[in-house]
Amino acid sequence: MRREYNDMYALFRHEPGAEEYFERLPSYLQDRIRPRYQMVNSFATLEACAERFCGPE
Repeated sequence: MRREYNDMYALFRHEPGAEEYFERLPSYLQDRIRPRYQMVNSFATLEACAERFCGPE
């Protein structure tokens, strides 16, 4: 079962694999996801954001 957290940083504290995944993303994706940290409440949401933002702005 996948858990949901308050934000991306809570996700990182509880699921180290999520932070490792985030750190492997290109810096431009990290820069696009960071401002939306409150929307990222699960690993699945983090993956979806990365896929959504990998295209041109």
